[in-house]
Amino acid sequence: MEDIFNQIKVFFEQNPSYAYLLLSIVFLIMAIGNFKNRDWAIDPANSTQKLNYEIFGHNAFRFGKGLIYVLGFIVGFSAFIYSL
Repeated sequence: MEDIFNQIKVFFEQNPSYAYLLLSIVFLIMAIGNFKNRDWAIDPANSTQKLNYEIFGHNAFRFGKGLIYVLGFIVGFSAFIYSL
């Protein structure tokens, strides 16, 4: 198992553009889950997010997380295109 992780690490060190692509795909999946109102994409992860959820409410918290996910996707995909 350690050998597989080392191969993956070496691959991403040699091809950093694919790390950016992987990051952007993760942000895209989270953004789609957020827009479809899935619990795994919206639920607050820690006490600070729970406080923000209580202060701003479900819809505003969901909008804020969705905005962060979309911006993360745009930045990751732009970095992928730029690093080619």
